[in-house]
Amino acid sequence: MAAFRVAGYPALWLSGTAAGLERSATMVAIGWITLIATDSVLAVGAILAVRVLPALVFGIPLGGLVDRHDRRVTLILVNLVAMVPLLWAAVVAATGTLAVTQLIVLSLALGVVDTLQGTATQTYSFDLVGAAGATNAIALGNLGVFLAGSIGSIASGLALERLGVGAPFILAATMAAVAAVCLVAGGARARRERPEPHLVPSLSRSMTLLTRNRRVALIALVVVTTEILGFSSITVYPTFARDVLDSNAAGLGALMTARQIGAIAGLLVLARLGLGKSRGGRLILLATFAFGLGLTAFAASTSFALSLAVLVVVGAAMAGVDTLSQTLVQRNVDDAERGSAMGIWFFAIGFGPLGLVGLGAAATAFGAPAALAISGVLLASFALGLSRVRAIHELV
Repeated sequence: MAAFRVAGYPALWLSGTAAGLERSATMVAIGWITLIATDSVLAVGAILAVRVLPALVFGIPLGGLVDRHDRRVTLILVNLVAMVPLLWAAVVAATGTLAVTQLIVLSLALGVVDTLQGTATQTYSFDLVGAAGATNAIALGNLGVFLAGSIGSIASGLALERLGVGAPFILAATMAAVAAVCLVAGGARARRERPEPHLVPSLSRSMTLLTRNRRVALIALVVVTTEILGFSSITVYPTFARDVLDSNAAGLGALMTARQIGAIAGLLVLARLGLGKSRGGRLILLATFAFGLGLTAFAASTSFALSLAVLVVVGAAMAGVDTLSQTLVQRNVDDAERGSAMGIWFFAIGFGPLGLVGLGAAATAFGAPAALAISGVLLASFALGLSRVRAIHELV
């Protein structure tokens, strides 16, 4: 909990936690509404892919942008702007005209918000605590996000069932406002937040960081692979809830909550362990392998209780990959390029649509259990293969 003793970090943590509730609420709502409207797992995957697409297109330039501006002010503005599409969706839903077309527009807008918000949050966190405390701060920040996510997933599912399709978006807009207010009230700025003007990399240099830094490229490969084979599993959770486990929107919320609870447990362990020299590579390999193994086990389960238990393991591994990659990608670049490094991280998760659409198509053709089992086996095999690469063990 050392990061909470740093001025400005508690406000950032509260802001990130509120933003996490906003994201989880909208993910559950958009996924379920799409499934009900289309009865297609492929359509769910496509809608979720649209939300990730802005990270691929804008991740690196937005990362460079974050290197040039006050990160705290950037976060305040982004959270306020996020309220606009969320309130629009609530109004459209209230009129009974919220269809797939509107969900695509909403997902695109939220995807841009997610990319800029995430890049600024993680780099500002690093600014506040420095390299030595980065793993602890990022793990605690992600812990807040997943803790809020467990609440947001259930709240969104219940709101859909009892209050209608517009309710989750009102909840999300409220949380975006709370996220902005927390940062305004917090007041403190990081001493290392703004590098000297002559040290700020040009946009063109930000765009080439991936090719100039082999360690960053290796971390990006891990992120791309886990996005395509692991995080894409969110596509099939709605159909698992309805068709495999014979549940409803509240059941989907419970599945997502189990994953969030696992993430919370994993992040608590990671926050306590931290990163020793050259330990980060081994930890991210272990998390990736466990991620793949957990998805394979979930695919084989037809018991709701067992599925919840397995998703706890999946959540812990998922959170580990996220936090370790976010920390390592910043620790392996100069201070002036950390925004660009996080931009590359978001660029890497921008490949997620390949997995979202691919898994959705495979689930449509062969069934969700078979498609997810194959993804899990491939992800675990990737981790085993990568363990033979010397450079992964040398990440600082």
